[in-house]
Amino acid sequence: MEKSGIDVAAATKNLLTLYKDMATEEKVMFYDSWAKNYEQHMSVMDYQAPRFGVETVDSVYLEHRDSALVLDVPCGTGLVAEGLQKLGFKNIHGIDGSEEMLKLAESNGMYQSLIHCLVTADKPLPVKAGTYDLVTVVGGIAQQHLPWSILPELLRVTKSGGLICFTMRAEESEHRSKLLASVQELVSKGLWEKVVERYVEKWQKEMLPTQVATEYVDGVVAVYRKKY
Repeated sequence: MEKSGIDVAAATKNLLTLYKDMATEEKVMFYDSWAKNYEQHMSVMDYQAPRFGVETVDSVYLEHRDSALVLDVPCGTGLVAEGLQKLGFKNIHGIDGSEEMLKLAESNGMYQSLIHCLVTADKPLPVKAGTYDLVTVVGGIAQQHLPWSILPELLRVTKSGGLICFTMRAEESEHRSKLLASVQELVSKGLWEKVVERYVEKWQKEMLPTQVATEYVDGVVAVYRKKY
C-alpha cells in the first residue's frame, strides 16, 4: 500500500519498531538504517511535534534570535532547526547518536555545528556549562529514548536565564510520571521555572500493537527558564 509515494507498510513496520524496548546500541543501528526514510515515514503518523515545539518557542523567545546560541538534542534530520531558522535563529548546534541522521542534518545546511554523541543518563553532554541560550528536546524525552533523568544535564549546558523546551505525549505512563516528578524536583530546588505549558490536541496518531490508528493522542510542549 502506498500513500503519496510512501510505502505505508514499510513505514508502519518502522514506526512499530520505534516504540519497542531495545538496547541503546540497537536503537542507534535502527535509526541509522531508517534515516533516509525517517521524515516520510513519520508523516504517516502525522508527526508534528517539531512544528508544535517551534511554534511554542516563537511565542516566548521574542528578542535577539539572530545572536542566540541554540542546542537541538537529539537533532535527527533537522526538522526543528528548519523551523527555528524560519523564526530568525541563525546559530544552531545539533547532537545525535545516529551518524546517518547527522549526515542528513549536515546536508541540509541548517546547523553551524553537529556532534555525534550517544546521550545517556550517565554520560555528560560534550558541552561546557552555561553555553546555550535555548535548548530544544522535541520528541527526544520519550519512552525508550532519552531518559527523564537527562533534565539536570540540559540545565547544566543552558545559560542562566536561558530556555529549555521539551515535548511529551499527554497520556499517563510510568515514564511520563517520572519525567514530571523530575521536572517538579528541579522547580522545588529553585533551579528553573515554568514559562509556558501548551496542551496540544491531535498531537500524533496513536500507535496500536500492529498498526497506526486513525485516532490521535494529545501532547504537551513545555518551556522552562533556568534561574541561575
